[in-house]
Amino acid sequence: MNNNQLVEHTYRKHHTWLLQCAFNFTNSKDKANELVQDLYLKLLELKNIEKIAYKNDVNLFYLYKMLRSIFLNGTKKSVAILSIDEQLHNLSQQEYDYEADQLFEEMLALTHEALDKEYWFGKQLLKVYVEEGHSIQSLHNATGISNSTIWTQLNKTKKFVKEYVNKNK
Repeated sequence: MNNNQLVEHTYRKHHTWLLQCAFNFTNSKDKANELVQDLYLKLLELKNIEKIAYKNDVNLFYLYKMLRSIFLNGTKKSVAILSIDEQLHNLSQQEYDYEADQLFEEMLALTHEALDKEYWFGKQLLKVYVEEGHSIQSLHNATGISNSTIWTQLNKTKKFVKEYVNKNK
């Protein structure tokens, strides 16, 4: 069996299976087709096709490994390497702003004080909203509380915190 016959035999007998394997790697029919075509080209270029033969057929595990290797090599080529920008390098060398940090800590402490004075429901709702990264809709889905109630309570709590912080600065 020569390389052309090997590719023809593989196409007739295993093309669908190869496409399915390639699709599992790429999640795209077009890219899967390209990947399998690249495999066929590699098979045509093989110098020793005996290592791929297996009992009057082809070694599917070897084909799978070749397919995966082609995919991974293509992925490596598409990864861009970014150079370190001079401005980015200078950012790390800026001096630490103690005043800004102190102001932030004061505002955070006032916010916690305000939340301690807020009703339990508003405090818990805002905490879950902020800490778990929910939207109003996802909070509604998770709790069954109506969207309007969530929106109203969040606004009341935010307004209360703002007023408390502004009054106690």
